Amino acid sequence: LRCISSTSTTTYGTCFTSSECTSKGGTSDGNCAAGFGVCCIITASACSSTISTNTSYIRNPGYPSTYTPSTTGSCVYTVSKVSDDICQLRLDFQTMSGYVTTTNGACTDSFTAKGQTGKSVPSICGTNTDYHMYVEFGALSADTITITNTLGSTTSTLKWNILAQQIPCTASYRAPTDCLQYFTGLSNPVYSYNFAGAQFLAGMEYTNCIRTEDGYCGIEWREKSGTTPDAFQLLAAASTAVVLACPTMSVYIPNLSYDGVKTLNAPSTGGTYNFQSTICGGVWGVLGTTPSYGPLPLVSRAQPFILGVHSTSPTPIATTTTGFALEYNQVGCL
Repeated sequence: LRCISSTSTTTYGTCFTSSECTSKGGTSDGNCAAGFGVCCIITASACSSTISTNTSYIRNPGYPSTYTPSTTGSCVYTVSKVSDDICQLRLDFQTMSGYVTTTNGACTDSFTAKGQTGKSVPSICGTNTDYHMYVEFGALSADTITITNTLGSTTSTLKWNILAQQIPCTASYRAPTDCLQYFTGLSNPVYSYNFAGAQFLAGMEYTNCIRTEDGYCGIEWREKSGTTPDAFQLLAAASTAVVLACPTMSVYIPNLSYDGVKTLNAPSTGGTYNFQSTICGGVWGVLGTTPSYGPLPLVSRAQPFILGVHSTSPTPIATTTTGFALEYNQVGCL
């Protein structure tokens, strides 16, 4: 049973007896179960650690201080299933910073999670505090997930504090298979990894999934207001247009139009598009030539609701290519 520590409302543990917590190498932080148990906080910092308890933390050595590796190489953690009916691992990056990126979106330092089955998970770097990730374990009880921090520099100042929670196969809150991020609720922001670091990453190939809420049949997407850096910059070359072709980077949302029902009229050519599904460039809007037609909200009624992310590796990325901060609002049925 998950519990909240007595010293921090954002730190979670598992309710065990005091002796169970000690035997699992945890630290007691408050009471639970009407005082019959303790909220046991379990952490792993040493490389090559195996994590075999739920609601555990993976932290850099010396956390909450930053960590500068003395040598380059890899630091690997192994997560084992706590029971046979576990299918997924959710990773919440409560802190992730200092992972060095290059100007073309490559990672000098990187974080990778890999299960036994499922779609390959991209490596990420930069600053990803408050983002999350789902990884598939595989069907066998002995299947594990490996988490690898690749340390490519001895001058990096790294910090990671990652909450790892295992999800049963039958859980109502389980994400659809192979969705790297999963969002619920009528409205939420969705960021590209390292948006906070103002650099879009190369080698991205993943899907964000959004649960369709009861009574809603469409989803509206728009640039998130008030963001720094700019809310939509997927530029292979310096440009502010919504471009017609997106060979190196893009987001994908099927069948976008102004209302998700009627087809689009091209703003600058006078032609007609059925719907638009792929967008890149410097403005969230409708395909066209400069001046761009946007930013403006676009609606999809294709279910399930998804937002795909694509970038080639290596990617020729302009220095202004910061990624995206989009916000969705689900819309009612017609």
